[in-house]
Amino acid sequence: MEDASENSAEPPMLSQALKALDDPTAPISHALKHYAASRIYQAIESCFAHWENVPDLCNANLYFDYLNALEEAQDRRDFQLATQGYLARLQNAHTLFIDHTLQKNASFGFWARPLPVSAAEPHNLVWTVYSTIRADLHLGDVIKEVNALPADEFFLHYTKFVSASKPEAATYNLLRGYSFLFPDQLDLTLADGRKLLVSRKGATNPSLHQNKAKLDTTAEHPRLIIGSFAKPEFEEQALTFLKQLDNHSPLILDLRGNGGGDTPMRLMKKLCLEPIPIWQEHTPQFTALQKAQQSLAAFQNGKLSAHHKQPNAQTTTMKQFTNGETIPVDPEPFQGQLIVLIDISSCSATEDLLIPLKHSGRATIIGEASAGSTGQPCFEAPLPHTQLMVSTKRTAFPDGTQFEGIGIQPDHPVMPTAEDIQQGNDPALALAQQLLGKTVPA
Repeated sequence: MEDASENSAEPPMLSQALKALDDPTAPISHALKHYAASRIYQAIESCFAHWENVPDLCNANLYFDYLNALEEAQDRRDFQLATQGYLARLQNAHTLFIDHTLQKNASFGFWARPLPVSAAEPHNLVWTVYSTIRADLHLGDVIKEVNALPADEFFLHYTKFVSASKPEAATYNLLRGYSFLFPDQLDLTLADGRKLLVSRKGATNPSLHQNKAKLDTTAEHPRLIIGSFAKPEFEEQALTFLKQLDNHSPLILDLRGNGGGDTPMRLMKKLCLEPIPIWQEHTPQFTALQKAQQSLAAFQNGKLSAHHKQPNAQTTTMKQFTNGETIPVDPEPFQGQLIVLIDISSCSATEDLLIPLKHSGRATIIGEASAGSTGQPCFEAPLPHTQLMVSTKRTAFPDGTQFEGIGIQPDHPVMPTAEDIQQGNDPALALAQQLLGKTVPA
């Protein structure tokens, strides 16, 4: 007879299989692929708060497509593509899957996004180098072809794997955060005829080290630049810079490229002049009994069927957990005239700050509409070296106006062009300085 104590000492099969994946080069077994997929499906089913944005989608249908895609998955990259192919269809920037092993050394040393070629051709969008540390690529260079394909065709193939609440945010973030999806080398043809072969070898991310708050006083009116709220010290730096200014000084607050982090409550209280109405928040909430009630009628009338799959927007119960509360402002708020610069990557916690500034009329906002996505994700790690995020909270303006998928609309829409980038112009900043020049006494 076998000794039961010996069997009980063995690690469970799941633990052994997961332990094997601590080696990032190890293949993902068939069982582990489907184990991880089922956890991802369940997290979406129980936590996802944004079915209202995709009202015709049924999670069961999405999951079936996902399982079919996984049949061909051989390695971590294949699993990442299949998983993001599933999650990106939910159209939410806070719902995504990350494999940290794929993101190491993924940058090509530049970042490009679609921009109008010039102010005279606002609808002619071209892939424009927006940031670079490469000597062979210059700011404003226009990419015409990649790997023998038109740039639009090449890049848009990968855009379908980007989690974003708006299409413009997906294309903006493709090379900024998803360049690991691409082949190891890119054969670029530029609009000026140059041909370049770029690789990841030795390249670093041009967006690194751009997060710290900075105070620019070189122009007529000061500009406070905050690149991120990912660390508490970034908000602290911003507050320190505010103290250096006259409390009635005009200020340009530059939040372009700020993808969020932790909601900057202290900065919000400092910049707002009146009690801040809290934005509306909703989250999925249901009990097992409520789920049973949804299917009871079909069971009783004999229509319970595997073919009857309703869109999740019809079956997910949402509860509002804010009720007109307000947040008190700082006893000594900053009272200067405020202009805020934003773009399509101003997202998440940054939009938490923008909502009261926009809703109250406290600030004049210039630039592009923001990303239109905030909320608290649920975090899981279905496999070693991975991270799953599922947004659990749907936000609206304090008056109930839709925010998700729309974002903060600027008072003065301004989008840079490829020509602006080439010439070193910043039309949004120039307009901000111009508006302050008209309203602030000399």
